[in-house]
Amino acid sequence: MEKRDLLIFLNGINFSSENSLKILNYLMDNNIPIEDFDKIDFFEEKVLSKRSFDRLMEKAPEFELIIDKVKEKITSIGVKIITILDDEFPESLRYIIDPPSVLYVKGNLKIYNPIAFVGARSHSSYGNMAVNKIIDAISSFDFTIVSGMAYGIDSLSHKRALQNNLNTIAVLGTGIDVIYPKSNKALYEEISKKGAIISEFALGTGANKFTFPMRNRIISGLSKAVVVVEAKDKSGSLITARLAAEQGKEVFAVPGNITSIYSVGTNKLIRDGAIPLVEVKDILDYYPDLNKNKVNEENVEMDVEELAVYNLIQRGINNTNDICNNLDNEVFYINKILTKLELRGIIEKISMNEFQILK
Repeated sequence: MEKRDLLIFLNGINFSSENSLKILNYLMDNNIPIEDFDKIDFFEEKVLSKRSFDRLMEKAPEFELIIDKVKEKITSIGVKIITILDDEFPESLRYIIDPPSVLYVKGNLKIYNPIAFVGARSHSSYGNMAVNKIIDAISSFDFTIVSGMAYGIDSLSHKRALQNNLNTIAVLGTGIDVIYPKSNKALYEEISKKGAIISEFALGTGANKFTFPMRNRIISGLSKAVVVVEAKDKSGSLITARLAAEQGKEVFAVPGNITSIYSVGTNKLIRDGAIPLVEVKDILDYYPDLNKNKVNEENVEMDVEELAVYNLIQRGINNTNDICNNLDNEVFYINKILTKLELRGIIEKISMNEFQILK
């Protein structure tokens, strides 16, 4: 029996990483053969609670069956397992408090210049615009965008990373074979092809109120810095920010309107010591070893009317009515120009009547 198989088995019976590593460390510290794990009274030795020990004893006879089922399942869905004992295990996760004992990985787990983007599941058009603006601005560099593939800012961050051909990693709050939310199925498939999906939870684990806060320590642990885009006062994103600070990572917060419920959390983070993310240079200064990964400069031909609209949006006048007022033109005429620019991929719509520059 291999040590890593014991960790996979313990994960497969829903043991926490903490308990799994307690068992493994006890066996190793006392020079006990791994295959004798079921001969130790871990409750008596104060390693496990009575409930956990009873479950271990109940499932121990099924060791081979459980291992075989897990390996059969991951093979069928194109997933591999990396344990904390393996060389491929992310180095930055080895030293966090409560490191994951097992990671299920779908895709190619490449990690370079990792930066996490987190924020509200419900967000404003400002949050959408902020994500797009920041990721677009760093897209010339070899960043890895890390997030949690949840509703809102998480999904926006992954999508924008993919649009900019940046590497991206999604850390799930479910088993790797459970897509949550279901509406993110296409996003899940694209990330697994162009980046990586990871999870520490046993196959088949559904979403619940405990798993998402747990996965946040992995999001921050993988990353060198965390950007909080929008967050309500009690947002789960604040948990990630706190964990990042405890792990010695830098926390950036996007300042927001003090009247917006979506900015209460981020503004409080700034008050309490987070770096206000005012310009992308704030991020670039924190990553001294960045490399350019592509050239985004393009000559975009526009006629006089298109250029006038483009210049207004670039200055921050991005609402259709405000553009009409500035150019003293009718809505139907301005909408025609906006549609042309949008179809050419020069601008994009970020709300019903607001636009932002793409090129």
